[in-house]
Amino acid sequence: MKKKVLLTGATGFLGYNIARVLAEKGYEITVSVRSKNNILFLEELGCIVKYGSLNDEEFIDSIVQDQDYVIHCASLTEQSNPDFEVYRAANILSTELLVKASKKFEIKRFILVSTANCFTNGTIEAPGNENSGFMDFLKNSNYAYSKYLAQQLVLKETKSNDFPGIIVAPTFMIGGYDRKPSSGKLLLYVHKNRFVFYPSKGGKSFVDVNAAAEAVVSSLLIGKTGECYLLAGINKTYREYFTEINKNSNSKRKKIFVPIPFFIAKGLIGILNLFPSGKNKMLSANLKLFFTENYFTNQKAMQELGMTETDLGKSISSSIEWFRESNYLRQ
Repeated sequence: MKKKVLLTGATGFLGYNIARVLAEKGYEITVSVRSKNNILFLEELGCIVKYGSLNDEEFIDSIVQDQDYVIHCASLTEQSNPDFEVYRAANILSTELLVKASKKFEIKRFILVSTANCFTNGTIEAPGNENSGFMDFLKNSNYAYSKYLAQQLVLKETKSNDFPGIIVAPTFMIGGYDRKPSSGKLLLYVHKNRFVFYPSKGGKSFVDVNAAAEAVVSSLLIGKTGECYLLAGINKTYREYFTEINKNSNSKRKKIFVPIPFFIAKGLIGILNLFPSGKNKMLSANLKLFFTENYFTNQKAMQELGMTETDLGKSISSSIEWFRESNYLRQ
């Protein structure tokens, strides 16, 4: 008998890749979507599609009640809205209602897809891990802070009520099926422009989206309840990442890489902090994060979830190939 999984956020980059892995492993997949637009790609995977709002308790009860597992991947990820209440509804209330329903219907595992920004980053030599706390300046990032509060809600339930919750927190993802696009915007920017501007300081942990999706699905069976898992990849500076994109794109046009000095960002942050509106605080936090060494380790996920290491060149090539086939780039 097939195990049943409710997956939210299946129209997104990671969500769709999770759906693909679930389908390959023979799960019966129910997905919740808000709109009837462009969901053929989910139906082709054999997903059972339910339409409704994740802020509607009756709807949530109806889609959770027959499931074995819940993977909550849906979230509002945009970084530009200064109204925290919008993020509260999308990222915190939805989690609260799904947890409530999962307790009511005795779900076996509840997986919350969080973000690595709920943890403190580190350096190349000492990357951040799951034992680090939330960075205080990111309280001004509505996305990061709302995800952190949702994460804490799940962890509190695991400690207080033996709730079978697990946190998975991916870093910056690359690979195919980035329809929006989301993180693929950075790759498209490098690919399409001759002059490529990049932060002179800072970098990210770049993870193959399929490796992250496989780890999420593995957590259903072998993840430990109450634990957090950073789904990290290869730690690179922006210049290193952009150079790798250029190398794998087969572009004949020579790129000119132009570093943006940190003192410019520092000056902008100082100006924004002089006028501390909600929007300026958010912009300041995002700018600071952009110039930060945002490096993490995936050692725990590799040991406990069997997560595979990211081959950066292969992941970039896969992403470029998908964008070309999907007409985001010229053939």
